[in-house]
Amino acid sequence: MTGERLKVLWCNPKTADTVRELPLPEAIELRFATADASDEDRDWAEALVTGSPPARLLDGARLRHVVVPFAGVAAELRARALERPHLSVHNSHYNAEMVAQHALALAIACASRIVASDRAMRRGDWGDDTASAHSSMFLPGKVALLLGFGHIGKALVAPLRALRMDVRAWRRRPVEGGVPTYGPERLHEALAEADVVIVSLPGTAETDGLIGAEELACLKGGAVLVNVGRGSVIDEEALYRALAERRIRAAGLDVWYHYPERRGELVRVFPSRFPFQELDNVVMSPHRGNDIDEWREASARDALVTLAALARGEGRNRVDLVNGY
Repeated sequence: MTGERLKVLWCNPKTADTVRELPLPEAIELRFATADASDEDRDWAEALVTGSPPARLLDGARLRHVVVPFAGVAAELRARALERPHLSVHNSHYNAEMVAQHALALAIACASRIVASDRAMRRGDWGDDTASAHSSMFLPGKVALLLGFGHIGKALVAPLRALRMDVRAWRRRPVEGGVPTYGPERLHEALAEADVVIVSLPGTAETDGLIGAEELACLKGGAVLVNVGRGSVIDEEALYRALAERRIRAAGLDVWYHYPERRGELVRVFPSRFPFQELDNVVMSPHRGNDIDEWREASARDALVTLAALARGEGRNRVDLVNGY
């Protein structure tokens, strides 16, 4: 875009108040609306900021870009955008370091049995003389496998190396990043050599069920598994059985299989059809990897950077709609 400002309709209510307080790039003009925006606003906009636009918004007369203010793209948006090839979709990786921090916390909690020991001490249980019930995995020298090497995986390299771990990555596409990388055909080999596996893969047709019973059987008996990507990447029943039968040491899970329809309601919703909550070798987390105090501002700022890039004719964080990420 030259001469004219990019016309942006901000339809993300969670960050609307925040972005109102931020300085706007000179290259954009901003209006606020909800998903049921007027036809006038719809046809005015050249870009939308929203994660789940209804079809009518995508048919705006001037619309060219959709900016999703978080990582990942909903299947419905992906399908609708594929039907409208003139649209580009861009997402956000503002939370990569936040999720990486959470993944590291889950890995350490599992390796050190922090939650299980806390629960035992609340019962007055100090463990037996051998301390086997509370023994930890010593992380220095162990192999950390990053299953997925996008923004989150890359953000994990430095802290894992600070723990003196041997960091490796598995990815479907070749990648440069100074980390030994396994190709797609070496998944079983990669899993068998790992002591800690951290999954940050997106949920796509290719990754759904990628880790099943056969793959879990490749893991060492003392391995720790962390998932901050999508629940669908790991087979639900196979994961539960591996943990219940103690075929792996522990799992730290921030992504799940069942979610409440509305977060925050006083409704008890367990995250799986299997009773993970009854297992003492699972650290459970309610999909809160980026739930930090400053997330709204970080999300809004990142979306504004993408919009400014689009106004300059640059395609920052463009999503490959065929692959889904």
